Amino acid sequence: MAKLRFGIIGAGGIARAHANAMRGLPELTELVAVADLVPQAAERMGTEMGVPAHGGPNAVARLLERQDVDAVSLATPSGLHHEQAIAALAAGKHVLTEKPMAITLEQAEQMVAAQHSSSRTLGCVYQQRLQPAAVLVKRAIEEGRLGKIVHANAYLKWYRNQRYYDEGGWRGTWRMDGGGALMNQSVHYVDLLQWLVGGIASVKAYTATLNHRIETEDDAVAAITLRGGGLGTIEGMTNAVANGYDRVEIYGSEGMAVIEGGGLARYFTRAEQIAPTPENPRPSTNLAPQALERFAAEHPGWRAGHVGVFAAFAEAVLAGREPPVTAVEGKKALEIILAVYRSSREGVEVHLG
Repeated sequence: MAKLRFGIIGAGGIARAHANAMRGLPELTELVAVADLVPQAAERMGTEMGVPAHGGPNAVARLLERQDVDAVSLATPSGLHHEQAIAALAAGKHVLTEKPMAITLEQAEQMVAAQHSSSRTLGCVYQQRLQPAAVLVKRAIEEGRLGKIVHANAYLKWYRNQRYYDEGGWRGTWRMDGGGALMNQSVHYVDLLQWLVGGIASVKAYTATLNHRIETEDDAVAAITLRGGGLGTIEGMTNAVANGYDRVEIYGSEGMAVIEGGGLARYFTRAEQIAPTPENPRPSTNLAPQALERFAAEHPGWRAGHVGVFAAFAEAVLAGREPPVTAVEGKKALEIILAVYRSSREGVEVHLG
């Protein structure tokens, strides 16, 4: 296989992000078809991307029958990922699914089992892990430059109006979205936090629906304990009056890092601090610019975001190895968010396995 040939299932905004990522990787990926249950949406995207389109109730089955499709990307409502991934794997296709990979742990485990039975690859789209800031901080933690991690926070303060929830008919529902501000929006930052610190041990949480007519939460807060012994918090909401910020903070005994908006807002370690000089008696305690410059010099042409996700997935499949975010990895954020929901519902601290 010279390159990985994709079909996209779904024809909304995130499907176009997937298609544009493939366009940026002509040496690795090729988009050959799209499918959507809504015929007009499929035709519109097919025309836009210059590929055949399958629409209607049998659209997914027709796309999976195509011999020129090696892999599918799932850009559909979260509640459909489970059945579509299993069908694609059974058809002999590799699968790259949008977040969250499923909306229940049972569904996720069935997907993992289907992947093992199929001998195909199942990966998840968590593009925040491939931002230079995230990779840089992860390596600093692994190399011990931040010392013992004692505290970690993930915040996402975004705005979504009622029309956003109404127009799709599935967002903010338990059956198709699986949750609200945490499951749909904050899942990337829950994943990023747990990946950086090496896992979350327990959660004690509150959720509420305060400003939208939806079944699920539009606000959530959780106190967490880290597997390494530290403490922290997770906060996610779609109630901000305008889009606020997304932020992950990591504090260690020897350093700290703040990732905001995907970039490195602050970074400092005792080992890397700049010594004062007569000319500069009070050197900066924010080494983020120097760290990013060093990363860029060491990794020319680094692929971030969705382009990075599709590049890493295609390279892994073509080389016969696992992608950076496997289905087992993708399940971790789902497990944490479901624990938050259970904690809020039952008023208990929930310990993760």
